[in-house]
Amino acid sequence: MFSLVHQMAFFVIGSVAGISMGTIGMGAGLIAVPLLIHSGLTVHQSISVIMLMQLLPQSLPGVYNYREHILLEPSVLVIVGSIFGIWLGSHLVVNNYLKEAHIYRIITIFLFISSIYFYYKHWD
Repeated sequence: MFSLVHQMAFFVIGSVAGISMGTIGMGAGLIAVPLLIHSGLTVHQSISVIMLMQLLPQSLPGVYNYREHILLEPSVLVIVGSIFGIWLGSHLVVNNYLKEAHIYRIITIFLFISSIYFYYKHWD
């Protein structure tokens, strides 16, 4: 279905996102979604790839390596909130309450605000 070049690009995108996720805790949405879109996938396809990637393969090795740092109470609350948020967000997109153009705008605004915040907060 995809050419060898595309397959290699997808592998590199996954590797970069995985390394980023393991080192700074961000990678799937912040790095992989824009790269997948740039590689030719639609925003919906890119998000579905990321959801599948985070389902188990990406998280399990990281949880194992960070196991000594896990705090149970905030983890459970964040997980429950995330389950609700992912359900709501995907429901809004799949049922066309959010159009594709709005999704691109949300991604752009989030990346921009995050970049400005980290620049001023941590760039010395």
